[in-house]
Amino acid sequence: MEPTELPEQVSLDARNLRGIAHPLRVRILGILRTDGPATASTLARRLDKNTGATSYHLRQLAEHGFIVEVPARGVRRERWWQAAHANTVVPDDLLTEGLGAAFLQSLGQVWADSMLRAIGATPALSPQWRDAQDFGDYMLTLTPDEAKALMAEIHAVLRRRSDPEGRTPHAADAARVTFQFQMFPDTEDQRLPDTT
Repeated sequence: MEPTELPEQVSLDARNLRGIAHPLRVRILGILRTDGPATASTLARRLDKNTGATSYHLRQLAEHGFIVEVPARGVRRERWWQAAHANTVVPDDLLTEGLGAAFLQSLGQVWADSMLRAIGATPALSPQWRDAQDFGDYMLTLTPDEAKALMAEIHAVLRRRSDPEGRTPHAADAARVTFQFQMFPDTEDQRLPDTT
């Protein structure tokens, strides 16, 4: 991956939300952010899609400002694309209905697919990596303030482990890992206040 300076984040709004509220676009953007620039053809092979589909979704991501073309890498009609931002921020007021809910469903689909791929790949892992991987959940009883504080602690730990520039030398047996987590109120908890 070529080192590129990306603006830290993009904040979703009513306009650009249209460009990202689709599972394949979420996945494409994630690949461009983690693996660097790619063409529609390379993405199509990686995602097991046809080039027409990846080209369409790349154009939609570009139109809404999530990715930009890398003209210096293109040869003839080949177009290279890269992420325009390092991450996406979603304001709370966009998540309650419509495209905001569709975006969250897209994220959920991408994360679930990622976990299922990891589970499917488990038998091929070395014993050390099988032992290092973990699938689990915890049921906690927290107030909204306690839940926010816990999330802040988890984010702080992950930021300490993160090196987005790739400057930290890694051991020979190091590999990129995905850490997924979700925290949400259990909708079956009878103590959850009804806001309807």
